[in-house]
Amino acid sequence: MKKKSFSFFLFTVALVSIVLISACDNFEEPELPKINDLSFSLVNNEDIPLSNVWVKVYFADMKPGFVVDSTLTSVAGSGSFKSLRPGSYLLKAFDDSNAELGATEVVVQEDDTQNVLAWKLDVFVENYNFLVKLMDNRQHPISGRKVSFFTTDLNPVLIAEGSTNSQGELTFSKTVVGSYRIVVYDETNEAIFAEEVVAVNAAAPKSKTFVIQKIFHNGDMVITGYFPDPKGSDSPKTGAVSGAGFEHPGQYEYVQLMALRDIDFTKEPYSVVVTNSSIPAHWGMGLDDPTTKRVYQMNFETGSVKKGEFFYIGGSAGMIASYWQDYGSPLFDEDKYWKVDYAAEPGGNGNGAAKDGSGLMGNGSGAIGLLANSKGYPDGVAVFKGTHVDANSTPIDVIFYGTTMNFDLEVVKLRITDTDRYSTVNPETDEDQSLFGQGTNIYLFPVPKQDDGVFIKLGGQVTPTEWLVPRSGTPLLFNLSAHPAASVSDIENANDCTIFVDK
Repeated sequence: MKKKSFSFFLFTVALVSIVLISACDNFEEPELPKINDLSFSLVNNEDIPLSNVWVKVYFADMKPGFVVDSTLTSVAGSGSFKSLRPGSYLLKAFDDSNAELGATEVVVQEDDTQNVLAWKLDVFVENYNFLVKLMDNRQHPISGRKVSFFTTDLNPVLIAEGSTNSQGELTFSKTVVGSYRIVVYDETNEAIFAEEVVAVNAAAPKSKTFVIQKIFHNGDMVITGYFPDPKGSDSPKTGAVSGAGFEHPGQYEYVQLMALRDIDFTKEPYSVVVTNSSIPAHWGMGLDDPTTKRVYQMNFETGSVKKGEFFYIGGSAGMIASYWQDYGSPLFDEDKYWKVDYAAEPGGNGNGAAKDGSGLMGNGSGAIGLLANSKGYPDGVAVFKGTHVDANSTPIDVIFYGTTMNFDLEVVKLRITDTDRYSTVNPETDEDQSLFGQGTNIYLFPVPKQDDGVFIKLGGQVTPTEWLVPRSGTPLLFNLSAHPAASVSDIENANDCTIFVDK
């Protein structure tokens, strides 16, 4: 009898197990409740964002007064609620004193894309139009520059941005009271050019002017390179013989320039004055002393140049890199090179004596690498409109090269002009500084190593009216011994050459 009962028990357990297993196979998980998000923007009747407003959400049809969720609107008047079941809700807005500003009902849909609310409240918000103005240092408006308005929080929020109009102006309308960071971008509208924090309120100014300093120049041409000390005999008399029997066709020192507009020299002559031996009293010193070799003037009175072209003036050999042993370097194109026999002829307009085999420009003494490490005085190159140069003449472009500022301003009166490196007005004190050596006019371009044949490429980027990138000076070893394949492209198309931007 016990045996039978036990067997029945086992049968019952097995049957129940089968039923349970079968039930598990047919089990369906309960459907999860649908939850969605609700995003909103809160503005007043003037479409001014309502920031720092507490928005609370309640069930519309049950549990009155129970706050389901709450959030603080951003500076843009926006906010969102997460994980709300579809259904009806009541939203209420409160200011920072917990006074209710308004309420609205909203239905959260099962389709999340429909859960976007644009909410307006009849609330006054103190606001102002804020004007940003961009001008250059000649009071010309700067148009097309991007300007952005950010908050001053640790994590700044972009409020608005735009580009200045033809008057250089951009108005940020309906700006609420607060502190903002104005960001002005560069010409590419990518990098930050300037920025400043401003306050917007009833008492504060409602505008901000940014003066964008541009580097204006006054030239129709600019100096872009110089070759003051070619390797070997750099300024021989025509017909002299040196090296391995090489007969010199003339001298080898020269200055490289770039035209910033089309110029016909037969109608508009220009001149270049260079210094040597020791620093002169003024650019026209040769008129006072016809025997001086401290200055030498070379004139452009024939031919023409086109805008953006390199051209040259210098020794009568017209070679790009002088000579080596018994052969000379390639020649410049005749229409791009103005030859001057400075060994035999006096300077243009009688400004400077013939060099008689001595150098046209000052050379360095001693060297580290390609550059000189000691020089007792600076040398200069200046360009003038016209061919009459005297003590009162002001150049249209000028550079000085050397290592030390060693001269007496009571004696030396070398006039400068506004360039990328020199300024007629001290930018720090607004005082006049029309001479080299005065105030901030102390920049010196590099001096090449003596007798190594180093060309100095001045680089920079220039337009017909301004320097976008100032010149600096990069040495190029430019002699046939070290560089037998030397070509004019090395000093016109290679790295660190001056770039013309036609704008």
